Amino acid sequence: MKAGLRILGIDDGPFSKNVDNETILVGVLMKFNSYVEGITIKKIRVDGTDANEIILSMFNGRFNREINFIMTNGITFGGFNIMDIALINEKTNIPVISIVRKKPDLESIYSALKKHFSDYEYRIGLINKSYPEKITVNNNDLYVNFKGINLTDVKNIIKKTVKMGNIPEPVRMAHLIATAIIRGESYGKV
Repeated sequence: MKAGLRILGIDDGPFSKNVDNETILVGVLMKFNSYVEGITIKKIRVDGTDANEIILSMFNGRFNREINFIMTNGITFGGFNIMDIALINEKTNIPVISIVRKKPDLESIYSALKKHFSDYEYRIGLINKSYPEKITVNNNDLYVNFKGINLTDVKNIIKKTVKMGNIPEPVRMAHLIATAIIRGESYGKV
């Protein structure tokens, strides 16, 4: 893969449950060599249904011609605001990769959705569109969802963008920035 390729890494900011109606979604446009070329920040509804719209608006912003991949920290933002990986891939025509460090407990997720959301069937449907696959990169287990790209290329991109630990730098930077904006300083693991 070429060093000049660019990834839009996306993560959400923290929020207080049952208090905040919104949080932020931060996108970091980064080359494979970790050179940051741009940052975008949008607001997203906590437990809303606007994740796809907001991610597409990030893609369609100033840097859209330069984005070769979208990489996110999971498929849920601001609680249960769920991204549709297939839709994002279809609308952008670029590969989308979602990464989490721990295996999602789908039964607990389904239970919470049924308990708290009248549109739980819609949200469960989004989750079921792409089941996370376990991969091992640099001796670390990760769970990935992806569309528009094959598993071998997903592993190669993750290997090329992890500098330390097991989270690719574009997503790690988005997490640090989002946390610092909301809390005043960055903290926590991605």
